[in-house]
Amino acid sequence: MLDIAPEAQVDITNHYRNVYDANAAVIGIYGQLMGIADRYMVLNELRADLMSPTNNADQYLREISTHTVSANNPWADPKPFYKIILNCNDALKNFDIMLKDAKFRRDEYNQRYADVAAVRAWLYLQLGIHWGSVPYVTDALETVEDLKDESKFPRIPFNDMLDKLIATLANGYLDVYTTSASTTGSTSTSLNTTVDGYPTNLFFINKRCLLGDLYLWRGKYSDAATQYRYVSETGYRTDPGAVNAFWQYKVTYSNFSINYSRPGDETSLIDDNTTVTGWRSIFGAQPGTDINSEWIWTLPFDKNFQPVNPFIDLFSNQGGRYLLTASKLALDNWNSQTQSNGFPYDARGRLTVKTIGGQPVIAKQLYYYLNGTTLVPTNVLQKQGRWLLYRSATLNLHFAEAACRDNYVDVAYALTNAGVLQVFSGIFPTVAAISTGRNVPADATNIMITNRPAPYDLDARYGDVPTYRGPWHRQIGTRSRANLPNLPISYINGGPGLGGDVTTMENAIIDEDGLELAYEGQRWGDLLRIALRRNDASFVATKVYQKLLRDGNPQAGAALNKLSSLDGLYLPFKL
Repeated sequence: MLDIAPEAQVDITNHYRNVYDANAAVIGIYGQLMGIADRYMVLNELRADLMSPTNNADQYLREISTHTVSANNPWADPKPFYKIILNCNDALKNFDIMLKDAKFRRDEYNQRYADVAAVRAWLYLQLGIHWGSVPYVTDALETVEDLKDESKFPRIPFNDMLDKLIATLANGYLDVYTTSASTTGSTSTSLNTTVDGYPTNLFFINKRCLLGDLYLWRGKYSDAATQYRYVSETGYRTDPGAVNAFWQYKVTYSNFSINYSRPGDETSLIDDNTTVTGWRSIFGAQPGTDINSEWIWTLPFDKNFQPVNPFIDLFSNQGGRYLLTASKLALDNWNSQTQSNGFPYDARGRLTVKTIGGQPVIAKQLYYYLNGTTLVPTNVLQKQGRWLLYRSATLNLHFAEAACRDNYVDVAYALTNAGVLQVFSGIFPTVAAISTGRNVPADATNIMITNRPAPYDLDARYGDVPTYRGPWHRQIGTRSRANLPNLPISYINGGPGLGGDVTTMENAIIDEDGLELAYEGQRWGDLLRIALRRNDASFVATKVYQKLLRDGNPQAGAALNKLSSLDGLYLPFKL
């Protein structure tokens, strides 16, 4: 009687029987990953300079913001990351067994193994960013408690861990999941399919973007740029005749630009997320050809399934607890810009943060929950949304950072600011001039505009005698897409090809990161990476100090002192 198999659950001996079980393991790991979305946002944004706690926040969120973390602060606990890592290790061990026992094909194994290994690498990157030196384990341990034995699992330096992660990823399968002959229904073995009505092509981490980021953290800039360029040219490489071949994963003049329906009338800012119209639609339009040209990795929170979208509790003052909001420094940064039409602010700020009920609300993460026009929840009990993890603007700005540090400051300037064609034709034409082919060499097909070595030889040629379109001819940079004027040409010492001021351009890229990517989980990492690269903790410390100072927080000075050493930039590690 005691040997009867349980009927209500799958016995462990029946796990990993075939490719469908392997698929279920992969999807299950992503489900677990969604459970730390709130932790990812809090650690990567609230620790930095653009987000502040509201009056509703408890002491633990306030500690994160002021860098006064107490021993029992739940947000500073690394165990939730390690729990998923151990599940990844278990899946990888069983994938090895399945392959040995011929339970799935080598290509099926390669794809699923690489995907889970990439999720594990992403989790380790987060641990390194926030805790510095941490235990690195690839064994399939039973519980996180096993990690407490430091004699078996010592903490290793961040750079050593980066080397291990790079080696694992670089030697594995790097491309996106392929489709099978049958991509839906019970006969499909592909993970590029449909689950609960959601196409899964954007569920899975982009391994080349992740590898590029690991190289960027490790200071291998040419290697990073090589990966970023490969992803950027996905559309053109796979289907050069497609509609989005020149748009996909590049920041182009497109439907995602800051636009006004009536020139000169600032009340006519296109402020809509129900269709693919304007910059705000990046964060609220439904998936489709256009939106997929911007999104690279995004996970959906469905109103009918767990886990519940945590961003509503964090940010919304309607149906949520409204715990976090934009810092005054963030608002000041947007308001210090001047648009090309003379309007004295960066309109991205007004589309990222909305005044709702007299309170500043981070709306960027709420546009699937709020009515697109009234900004009132359609149904406060239906907390749908998306976790936007990586998009073309992230890719573009990281590509620019790599190029800048690799001493191709002119390439970095083009990617961030004015566009490859505009910079390397030497004429800075308007977007309208590019679209009509004016101000470019008559025989553009015989002139390589970016006369740089790979991976910086970006082909932006645009000619009609004969007709030719280079893959980068539509790229314009985040500043131009945001309707902001070009940065001073002095950033590249008077013109393309003459070198440039690496530090000045790098500072401009990090500033642009904040304006474009605020509240997408990138900020602390972007600041920390520069501080480590320059061996200068003040790069982070002064920004956090300014946040606290402008918010009127009396702990601003203490935070400045704590963060003035590189060791002070990390959370206390305790399992």
